[in-house]
Order: sequence, then C-alpha cells, then structure tokens
Amino acid sequence: VYDINDENQISFRYQNMNKLPNNNYNLYQSSYKKYNWSNNFVNEKINAISVNADTKWVSLSLQLNSINDHLYFADVSTAAERKDSTQIVAPAQYGKAISYASLKVAKEFVFGKWALDNTLLFQKVDQSDPILNVPEFVTRNTLYYTNSLFENRLFFQTGLELNYFTSYHSNSYNPLIGEFFVQDRVKIGNYPLVDFFINARIQRTRIYLKAEHFNSLFSKNNYLSAPDYPYRDFLIRFGLVWNFFN
Repeated sequence: VYDINDENQISFRYQNMNKLPNNNYNLYQSSYKKYNWSNNFVNEKINAISVNADTKWVSLSLQLNSINDHLYFADVSTAAERKDSTQIVAPAQYGKAISYASLKVAKEFVFGKWALDNTLLFQKVDQSDPILNVPEFVTRNTLYYTNSLFENRLFFQTGLELNYFTSYHSNSYNPLIGEFFVQDRVKIGNYPLVDFFINARIQRTRIYLKAEHFNSLFSKNNYLSAPDYPYRDFLIRFGLVWNFFN
C-alpha cells in the first residue's frame, strides 16, 4: 500500500491459490443412476493480481487472473434426454488456461442536494472454450436527493437506483446437486432493473421504503436471474426502526 497523500492511495496485491475441489466434484451418490460419480480431480491453480487506486477524483480497481485446471459442472444431456425434459449434469475439469480481466470504476457526482453515484465494471475472458462466462459490462447507478427539513428535525432522502448488465450465457442452476452449471442455450441480461427508495429519520425514528423492480409493471416479462428462473416482479419493502433511548 502506498499513500500518496491523505486523499489518494494506491494498493497492490498478488495471490497464488491452490484450491481443493469441493466434495460435490469428487464424490456424489443418489438414487438417480446418472447422478453418481467418484473422481480424483487435481487442485485448481489461480494466480491473481489486483491494483486499487482510491483518489479524490475516482476509484479504480484492476484485476488480472490466470486460472488453470478450472473445475465446473457441465450439461451432458443427450438430445433425446433434452427432448424428454431430462437434465443430466456432471463435474468436469478444464485442462487449458483461462485468463480473466476486470476494471471497476466508481465515482459520485454531487450537485448541491442532488447526487449521482456510479459504479461501472468491465470484464473480459480469454479462453479456448466458453467455460467461464461473465457479462462484459455491468453498471449500478443511483440518483438521489438529500435534504433536512423542519429545522433539521427531519432527514429525508429519495432517489432511483438502476442495475444493468449486458446479455451473456449465465450458468444455470441444478436443484438436485445444488450447483450451477455451464450452459450455452439461454442468454440473460440486457434488461434494466430500476428501484425507487425513500429514507427518512425523525429524531430517533427511521423509516425506509423501497419499490423494487417497479419497471416490470410496464415492460415485457423477459427478466431472468438465471436460465429457467424468473427474476422477482414488482415488490415493496417497508421498514421502521424506533429507538426509545438516545
């Protein structure tokens, strides 16, 4: 870690990891004939370099990973099994190297009582086969208004929050083994998720209200959290905290 001054800091980290396979990869037994296996996979090897810069202008985070012997679950269903809506998943180990790079940029802009908080993430994977799949671009943006009213007795904050990521072949979920597996049939993403929130504090009482995913009220029903798993519809959350003592 290097402190340039009180407002600017740079940090560097290197990690060398040798990870044991979890039990589901090496041994699984069940009443389903095709969901029984015993393997002896080698350890995953991961070299990771990260550089973080926290400055008064912007926050940057760069990550570079080199992954060898990556473990994953694969969809090994035959065409006949898929036609019968039968899903067969099995563990596998990727013998080639995978390179992963990401750059995260965070910056908040303040205009009087208004503020815009932004976090942008760019990701790229270099691999011979589509094993490690991630969205290339992810963004989270919050536009909010803050004020104190009634001689500072009421603290009030309200705004909109936007979450978005580009479409990609997300891993799907297999409930039998409780694991995600690699698939190349369904893409998710390329759909905004917009929330509206209100925060207020009156002396010792705090009130919180959030309307999550309210843009689903006037959009197409094409939002997924994973293939075959729809994301939740419009939902209102409400909270109240009342402290009896200061």
